[in-house]
Amino acid sequence: AMSGIQSDISEPIDDSKGGTLPWGKFQQNKKDTVIMYLPLPEGCSGRNVQVKITSKSLKAVIMGEERVAGDLCERVVADDSDWQLEDGHLVVTLQKQNEGWWDRVVAKDVPIDTSKFDDVPFVMGDMKEHELDSMRDMMGRMLGGAS
Repeated sequence: AMSGIQSDISEPIDDSKGGTLPWGKFQQNKKDTVIMYLPLPEGCSGRNVQVKITSKSLKAVIMGEERVAGDLCERVVADDSDWQLEDGHLVVTLQKQNEGWWDRVVAKDVPIDTSKFDDVPFVMGDMKEHELDSMRDMMGRMLGGAS
């Protein structure tokens, strides 16, 4: 009954749901976004960077050097994916075609362990109705009130 509330809270995207790979690091949320961070050499500007994103592949060339190239581990929506330069990094934002955790970005990357990504911190909204009832029950008893 409370599932509607949960979805309004947008998931934070941070290092806890990503990994470090030879080309840089990535972060993601489960629903729709993967963000890649590729460190740039000193003095690198936008005209030294070429990025090509298709629904199933990615290529990033920085100052003539191919940093990432190959098939993506999952499909993306190329039109909704984008890139920019930010704080000395090439930041590539990929829009996932399907919801779910990615264990890597490019298929040939070494996969990370995503098994713990769904261990959410304890949230009432994730509990079933009967679990909530027994929880209230317990709380009531602990607080000494008769329910």
